[in-house]
Amino acid sequence: MPQNEPQRAPRAAVLLDAVHAALLGADFAALPGLSRVLAQELDHPTGPVSPGDLQVIRRKAERNAACLLAARRGIKAAQHRLSEIRTTTGGLVTYDRSGKRAEVRQSQILTQRF
Repeated sequence: MPQNEPQRAPRAAVLLDAVHAALLGADFAALPGLSRVLAQELDHPTGPVSPGDLQVIRRKAERNAACLLAARRGIKAAQHRLSEIRTTTGGLVTYDRSGKRAEVRQSQILTQRF
């Protein structure tokens, strides 16, 4: 290949970039389809893959793995927060000196207030 001709990125690297963009854009609906195509490409590459290409693919896969873990943590935190909001709509949640959770119902709050 002539030196002045631009090198074409392997399809797996392009797909990994698409997965990364979907993660950054919170387009979680796109991930299953991209993952399927990426798995097929990794199993049966559509073109030649050099050792340098493999390094690029590995770096991008590691980057995506870190993003996926962060997205997972964020989703779990949001689920936990929603759960807290749902459980506290009926009253107040407090903790005693030993750290045990105690729920105070709305009626108890009003009764204690007067």
